[in-house]
Amino acid sequence: MDDLTLASTMKRLVVWLDQAWQPPAFVSTQYNGPPFGRCYVSVDPARQHQQASANWNRVHLCGAETGLQPEGLHRLIEQFKAAGVKRFFVWLSPGPDMDTLRGWLGQTGFTRRTWTRYPTLVRAPLEPSAFRTDLIIREARAGDLAAAHKAVGETMWGEYERSFGKEGFTHFMAFDGARPVAVAALAVFEGLGYLTTAVTAEGDRGRGAHSALIAARIAKARELGCATLAVETLTLLERSLRNLERAGFRVAYEKEVYEWSAESSG
Repeated sequence: MDDLTLASTMKRLVVWLDQAWQPPAFVSTQYNGPPFGRCYVSVDPARQHQQASANWNRVHLCGAETGLQPEGLHRLIEQFKAAGVKRFFVWLSPGPDMDTLRGWLGQTGFTRRTWTRYPTLVRAPLEPSAFRTDLIIREARAGDLAAAHKAVGETMWGEYERSFGKEGFTHFMAFDGARPVAVAALAVFEGLGYLTTAVTAEGDRGRGAHSALIAARIAKARELGCATLAVETLTLLERSLRNLERAGFRVAYEKEVYEWSAESSG
């Protein structure tokens, strides 16, 4: 799968994931034509975090697809403002007319976030991945959820729990005896296996849970007939990135993230 095809698939994946794991108040819209282009927009005024990865007010673009115009960017800003959103982000993946779109974003009041990078990694061969841990790794059961939530906290927990048991998802946990210490999920979409919602309890980090859960999901993806695996992370999460690269993942491309805020726009 080439990078442009992957980027387009990943944007469709976002739409599918949001349908599976977002709360009822979450609002999303897909556009397919001028002036918005082929973009996907999500709005959640309750989650306006300063950090892009924790802010669910987003515009997903693959370049200037299908008639995106500067007018569309202005109208999107007005949509967010009308919803009471004072900060949102454009997540830009590879696509047509990237330089032109970068210029439009700057002219419209968006600022690129560069404090960390946002790589998308892929792994085509589905051979097993090596790992070392004294933890027990298995598919999760509904009865495990309460104890796991207590152990790992709130990070990605809502997405993990709301997608539990839904078609296309397989959920895993790592255990120290009977005590859950880490969670992760595999989502299968259009033949792509997507590794997501990986969280380890703070006191149990460094015990190999992350690498073991990567290996478990690779094995499950192979069992389910996936042709390619993908995962997203931040370069700020150095250990996570190293574990993924050791497991055979390579960076396909990096998403560019642009912020609009009411403060900076005056």
